[in-house]
Amino acid sequence: MVRLGLLNAETNDSVELLENPALLFYEDEHLLIIDKPAGVLVHPTVKEDGSTIYNYVERYYKAKNIASTIHPVSRLDRNTSGLIIFAKTPEVQHLLSKQKITKEYLAIVQGTPNKNHDFINAPIARKPGSIVERCVDSSGKEALTEYEILSTFPTCTLVKVKLHTGRTHQIRVHFAYLGHPLYDDNLYGTPGPQSRHALHAYKLKFIHPITNKELEITSALPRDLQKIILDVN
Repeated sequence: MVRLGLLNAETNDSVELLENPALLFYEDEHLLIIDKPAGVLVHPTVKEDGSTIYNYVERYYKAKNIASTIHPVSRLDRNTSGLIIFAKTPEVQHLLSKQKITKEYLAIVQGTPNKNHDFINAPIARKPGSIVERCVDSSGKEALTEYEILSTFPTCTLVKVKLHTGRTHQIRVHFAYLGHPLYDDNLYGTPGPQSRHALHAYKLKFIHPITNKELEITSALPRDLQKIILDVN
């Protein structure tokens, strides 16, 4: 197994992507893994000005004379930080899509859940009248989230979360359903302006589709989320 240790996005020695605060955490001839900062989209849209992670990877390829193509394997919401995978060929993207990639997150939730370790098993559907918001509904698709409490604080809790399904906004919807929405989540928690919700994709584990070696990549809780804990402690 190839294991890359828990890195701090502000202090590690990884190669910085051209013009971008996100860092390249892993790269070989077949794929790369990036630690996406909050506030940045993964995929281009008609309203974006070339500041998505996809665009930065394009510029990185050009600067490094990399002839590969760009094929996103995983994605994150704009205001979720953390690790995402890009394949360099359609074949590698296809092989990765066929295997179950272990995805784990660090989240700060409001209050403290009743159980130290539990599964949230509740189907998720699109909320009526909204193209963005989701909700727990019996008509929705199966959704299973596992969590474990890591630390408790006066008004919030740091939890480790493992996804067993991959529904849109799954973690945010499930913790809101539990009565403990993510800290600063203005869509599923308290309405109002915010910098971003407290969610970080900190671990990816999968079998490399070409080498067949297990890769485990981890990224430390970003400073802005660390500051939340320090402020409430």
